[in-house]
Formats: sequence, structure tokens, C-alpha cells
Amino acid sequence: MSGRVTAIVLAAGAGSRFGGDKLLARLEGRPVLRHVLDAIEAAGIHDTLIVVPPGNALATAFEGSQARPVVNQDPSRGLSSSLQTGWAAAVTEDPPPDVVIVALGDQPLLDPAVIVALLEAPPDADRPVVEARHADGSRNPVRLEPAAAHLVGQAHGDRGLGPLLDANPGLVRTIDVAARNPDVDRRADLVALIEAAWRERVEANGAQVERFREAPDGRDFYAKVSRTFVADPDRTGDTVLDALVALARPADTWLDIGAGAGRYALPIARHVREVVAVDPSPAMLEALRTAAGQHGIDNVRTFDGRWPADTELRRAVGPDPVADVALIAHVSYDIAAIGPFVDALEAAARRLCVAVLMQESPAAVAAPFWPPVHGEARVGLPALERFVELLEARGARPTTVRLVGERRRWTDHEELLTFLRRQLWTRPGSAADERLEAAITGLAMTADDGTVTVPAAPVLDLGIVTWAPSESC
Repeated sequence: MSGRVTAIVLAAGAGSRFGGDKLLARLEGRPVLRHVLDAIEAAGIHDTLIVVPPGNALATAFEGSQARPVVNQDPSRGLSSSLQTGWAAAVTEDPPPDVVIVALGDQPLLDPAVIVALLEAPPDADRPVVEARHADGSRNPVRLEPAAAHLVGQAHGDRGLGPLLDANPGLVRTIDVAARNPDVDRRADLVALIEAAWRERVEANGAQVERFREAPDGRDFYAKVSRTFVADPDRTGDTVLDALVALARPADTWLDIGAGAGRYALPIARHVREVVAVDPSPAMLEALRTAAGQHGIDNVRTFDGRWPADTELRRAVGPDPVADVALIAHVSYDIAAIGPFVDALEAAARRLCVAVLMQESPAAVAAPFWPPVHGEARVGLPALERFVELLEARGARPTTVRLVGERRRWTDHEELLTFLRRQLWTRPGSAADERLEAAITGLAMTADDGTVTVPAAPVLDLGIVTWAPSESC
């Protein structure tokens, strides 16, 4: 629309039902409040006032944005006081705005397209309010014209304009939109948003595979490459292993979910009473058992199955808590139902939960090959940062030790090709596979010792996350 537009974001509430600081809680790498500010800017509004409480607690959420803070000196008077504070600041500007968009700071799914739809409504002094009615019942944001000033002045309590709009329907125009725009009032609300975003990423990643798949996974996805996951249990210089061993106690039982070929289960077994190793790959577990026999490690119990979905596996392992420490290492990236998975992880541990995760999923090292082979970028999976966000939203207080990763190496060209065929699902001899061979020629580099690297692939830094299971929801 033509004319001056100002946005007012109401962000002065205490967030008591959340437990405080809800607007600073992170979702997809950004504070809840920042999602709202970014949506407003994406809609083309560059004059935004944020109504904040006294103090500077929210400054980090709008640092670097074009938004300007306006202080509500007494936010305990309710949402209406923040609306009036923001309105007063907006209309006293020179020149005053022709239209004001009022948004709530705790609605991080605010869609810029909804704001644009509000702005496209023609001016109407007889109906100076335009509300966006979402599929989930949300009626925010709201567009106000100057003729709505008397409604702003009459607002009181913590419901803002809602009761007044209900009482004066003739002043209101409604735009129905299919989007959802939920509030983040409680921790459970934020957890639900994080879990939904996680599921969406995992499902999009899987759908992309199905569009290009030429080769089936087979019953055991890791059968052909299990040997590449075997590691010496007596190795030194492994910083991740050293950090895990430092957490171990001699009387402990550890549960290693997704234990693979025993990269961590076997060396940890030398420092604890017992390790329970669970993995859905028979080939991986056979490699683990073989290595355990070769190195005289006899305190590892292995279980074939997918945690926690296989009820037979759960019965075989035993009742919760089954261990003092529950460990996942590079597990969770592709688990769509991440909430129930973390629930089961925490239920299994008496003392401590541990997650070893990368900044991006391990499959990200194959991402440079997707555009030349399949013509599009790879859809990434949620990884370390999203996992920590989930734990924090659940009320846990995780500690993350960050370690610098190393560039992935393959023993030779053939091992790299085998790895990439599994990551791009190409069939030997197909046109896509020929493009893969050509891409390897252009992207891979062979060192003097014959090992192969991909310089364009990311170096995946990682983190070791620890938290007490009793802290989470």
C-alpha cells in the first residue's frame, strides 16, 4: 500500500507461564521474538517499534534489526498497556503512520504473506481494523488505521483489542488465511514447534531421497560398509572418546543406542561394569562382537533392534532405567519423532544422558555432489544446535563441549564411490551414477598416501552434550 506503515510488536510480558525469558528462547537458531521481527521486515515494513519491559533483557533478540524499543514502564497492567504505549509512540512521529500493524512477540510462525495481505486491504475509515483470522483461531496480527484510535484508548487488561473487536464487529474486516500462528505461552508450546520443525526437515530429507532413489537400501543399510566403522578400542588421541571416558564410573552400566560397530561402546566397556549396545544393523553388531572377541572385551551385551520402537527389544533389554548413562553418538539426525525418542532416552538413564552430535549430519559431506548429480541442493537434517534447542525448551540445562572436527578421509577412490552411492542412491551404470563418477573426478582430491578427501565438503565440528534426565519435561 502507499503511505507510511509502522509495526508495533508487543513484547513486554513477563512470560510467567513459560517460566520467564520466553521471547529469548531459541527456535531454529533464532530467538522467538526475532522470528516475528524478521517476518515483519520480510513483508516490507522497515519502521518497527518493540514495546519492551524496563531494563535491557530483550536487546539481544533485536540487535542488528531495524526495530526500535519503546519501554512500557508498567507492563503488569497487561497487554493493553503495551498496545497503548506502542500506539502513542507511533502516532506522535512526524509524519504519523497511515497504517499500524500490531503483532505479538510470542508468535514465531508469523507469515510475512499474511502481513502483506493485511497491507493490501484498501483504506476504510468506517472499518479501520483488519484482522487476520488463521486456521488455528489466531486473530493476529491486526491492522489499525488512525480511525481506530478510540478502540486503542478503550483497551484494558491482558486481552488487548480482542473484546473490543468482538463488541464492535462493524468496525472490523477479516481476512481468512490457511496458515497457523500459535502463541508460545508455555514450554510445551515451544517444544511442539521445535518437534514439528524437526519432523518437517526429516520428512523433506526422506522425500528427496525417494524422488531420486535408484538403489534400494536392502535389509541392512550398513552391511556393505560396516568395516569402515570399526575402530581400535585401545586407541589414543581420540578427543571424543577421552571426554566420554571422563564421564564413566567403574560401577556404571552404559546404554549405547546406535552403537554401530562399537566405536565408543568397546573402549568405554574397559572403564565401566557393563555396556548395553543397541543397533538396528546386524552387520554392525557382528563387527562389534568380532572386535570385542579380538580384544578380550566380555562385558558388552548386544541387542539388534531400533530404539525405542521395537517392543521386543525393550523387553529384552529390561525395565527402565536400564543404565546409569544413556549415550547416543551420531544418532537422532533422521528420527522424525524426536520427542518420544528423547523421552525414551531419558527414561533409560538414572544419572546422565550424553549425545555426541555434529554441527551438520554426517551425510552432509556428500552434499556437494547433489547439485551435479541430481540438479538440486541436498535437504539438510537437524543436528547439534536443533537438538540443544529442544533440550532447553524441555527445561533441561544441557552442557555442550565443542570440538573441532577433522576433514573426512576415505582409504581410496572406491571407498568414496561406495559411500557416495549410498548417500545419493545411484545405481551402478545409470546416468546419475555416471554423473557421480564425473563429479568425483572434479571434487575429490587424492593425497600422497592414497587417501581421498573432498575439499568442498564441510568440516563437521561436533559437540558432546550432557544433561541430567530428571531436568527435562
